[in-house]
Amino acid sequence: MKDQIIREIKLIERYSRHNEDEDFRFRNFYKYQLNLSNSKLDAVVQEITDEVWKQIDCTTCANCCKTLQVIIDDKDITRLAVQLRMTVPQFSNKYVRTAADGLKHFASMPCPFLDANNLCSVYEDRPQTCRDYPFLYNKDFRDRSLTMIESTAFCPIVFNVWKSLKQRLWPHRRKG
Repeated sequence: MKDQIIREIKLIERYSRHNEDEDFRFRNFYKYQLNLSNSKLDAVVQEITDEVWKQIDCTTCANCCKTLQVIIDDKDITRLAVQLRMTVPQFSNKYVRTAADGLKHFASMPCPFLDANNLCSVYEDRPQTCRDYPFLYNKDFRDRSLTMIESTAFCPIVFNVWKSLKQRLWPHRRKG
């Protein structure tokens, strides 16, 4: 990694706002002009993600658990209800809301299962969305670019991966 890892959320938010135009130019570059197959781009993203992840402890941040709406499905609800020794209706009444589009999510933010030490009290049974977040190991990174730009503002891992991708893949970028 050429630059230092940035961990402070307020700084990440400020840099993300400041770099928004550049980030969209980079997105257009790698989405439409970068001469790299999807599988090779995914491999680069995973390599950089591994480097960044070694340097950031999510439990010192937990910003995703504090600020993001966690989408859950029926499997998540059932698994969590069993773990908490509740019936599915009891769990749903206490913890779940359904959005206008039909998606189910936790009723409150921060996540009701985030404890005072930034640890997940249901970690082994956490929702699939939480298991997959920040989605950097999912295939087809090129197709998820808007989500990644959005995530740079609140996830130190995504922010630093994105920053490193720009350095590595876009060496002749134009500023301004």
